[in-house]
Amino acid sequence: MARVKNAMKDYLLESIEHLDAGCFKWINGSLHNSFFDGLMPLVSYAGQGGIIWIVLGVLFFAFSRRPMKNAVLLMLLALLASYLLDEELLKNIFRRPRPFETLTGINLLVLPPHSYSFPSGHTANAFAAGLVLARKIPSIACPVLALAFVMAFSRVYVGVHYPLDILVGAFVGAACALIVLKMEKMLFQDREKKKIPRVP
Repeated sequence: MARVKNAMKDYLLESIEHLDAGCFKWINGSLHNSFFDGLMPLVSYAGQGGIIWIVLGVLFFAFSRRPMKNAVLLMLLALLASYLLDEELLKNIFRRPRPFETLTGINLLVLPPHSYSFPSGHTANAFAAGLVLARKIPSIACPVLALAFVMAFSRVYVGVHYPLDILVGAFVGAACALIVLKMEKMLFQDREKKKIPRVP
């Protein structure tokens, strides 16, 4: 019975890996065109270390009122949480090689990263930050979520991630966003209560 279970488990894992590699080859190999070949590396580099989200956060924080400043602080906290969870924990647990390290004929359009592949840190960061901003500032929900999706797609297109890395990265980012949003009252309500009331 144990052998049957192990065989089924191995077959399932092999099937998932085969499908994952097939989807990667289709995106990385069949969808290429001159426009995306120029755009996707730029999008991918913009997400390095969450830099584009940090820049957006600084701009919003500098030129906005208190509610939006609070939203930016939540976004940055979610970004930090996704970075620590993805880069410092999950990648070192699973240690999955990058596609260009195991497959041939890869269109590698960016400098090869030195970290592991699973899950995607760019995607985790993008969805952690994008979902918090979309929830707290609905007027920018469409552009920030579109940016998160394009950034996730770009990581497969440029040849550094499998689609499964992207899916799990999005889940990690969404989980970090949800947790941070649940902590909002604890983070800001107590601070509001501690304010000294103005003397009439």
